[in-house]
Amino acid sequence: MKNILELDKKSCTGCRMCEQICPVKAIKMVENNEGFIEPVVDNNKCINCGLCVKRCPQLNNILDENSRTIEVYAAKNKNIEEQKTSSSGGIFSVLSNYVLDKNGKVYGCTLDDNLNIKHIGISNKSELNKIKGSKYVQSNTENTFEEVKEDLKNNKFVLYSGTPCQIAGLKAFLGKEYNNLITVDLVCHGVPSPKLFKAYLKWLENKNDSKIKTYEFRNKEKNAWGLTAKIVFENGKIKYVKAETDPYYKTFLDSKTYREVCYNCKYANENRVGDITLADYWGIEKEHPEFYDENGVSAILINTIKGKEIFEKVRENIEVEKSTLEKVARKNGNLTHSSKRDVVRDNAYEQVNFLQFEKGMKKNLNFKVKSLDKIKSIIPHKVKVKIKKVLGR
Repeated sequence: MKNILELDKKSCTGCRMCEQICPVKAIKMVENNEGFIEPVVDNNKCINCGLCVKRCPQLNNILDENSRTIEVYAAKNKNIEEQKTSSSGGIFSVLSNYVLDKNGKVYGCTLDDNLNIKHIGISNKSELNKIKGSKYVQSNTENTFEEVKEDLKNNKFVLYSGTPCQIAGLKAFLGKEYNNLITVDLVCHGVPSPKLFKAYLKWLENKNDSKIKTYEFRNKEKNAWGLTAKIVFENGKIKYVKAETDPYYKTFLDSKTYREVCYNCKYANENRVGDITLADYWGIEKEHPEFYDENGVSAILINTIKGKEIFEKVRENIEVEKSTLEKVARKNGNLTHSSKRDVVRDNAYEQVNFLQFEKGMKKNLNFKVKSLDKIKSIIPHKVKVKIKKVLGR
């Protein structure tokens, strides 16, 4: 019987399912030279049960090929403050609040005090800000699959959110459906490694002569709904960084720094793995112009009966507009295909060093701020929307 170590590492998503399901704990996740975690098997402990291979979501299909999205909506949270402090329309907050009100537990991705990206579970609304918002780095799920299983056994109501491969990993680990589990997947481009992100943060700190206190990938204080990061330094300095002019952000958007498997993602299609799928409703100003909101609009895909049931229970807290999968997919390409691999990805992780970070981005990933990018970064979001309407884009 093969073990997980013998498989092609390029197909591994790093979900940690194999590590957590191993009955003798013979598998541990180890960081490779690019900073992505991969399974390593201790053959002295391995009992050749094959459970890691039998359950691996990359090697086995856990999706129902006949399942299709039931309903699609444009949506926004009626609570304006929650909407403003979310990446898009604030729907994750609505779903989370419902579960927490039922004394449940919500799992999601956080950027902790040490600026590490990982999954945690929360039980109080006061902690919700920890797991709100987009994080454009691969999150470490740690032992959350085991935690979820224990919660479910104790009849806790659980919501687990993550990238589709993480949701697939959780479902593969559990091995069966639970009525008290709601899964929420995201329309994902792909994920850079934590190592690259850490190098970027150290480069920022060196450049600004101060440690970073908080980093927020999507902030609406200066430019409303869009792609602006907010960085707060310990010396009191606050910077708002536009995606078009930032080396980490721009190369992320250009699909140059993802984990190799992301370029052949089995979940980048309409056959969704979560009960509910959330995304930014990019292009809302064209598809549903009357529903556009500078504070953000979400796209919601209801994929299962269970997902529909919880959606109906929270619907009174959401403003919705009926939409279609085709409309959402027009500006969310990863609903129909994987991100395209650029040839410069071959060198993306060479010289990952904070002192050489920007130089490495320019040399290895052809990063440069073009004149058009500079203009885009200056134009207010409201004006961009008006221009797009005039151009019919």
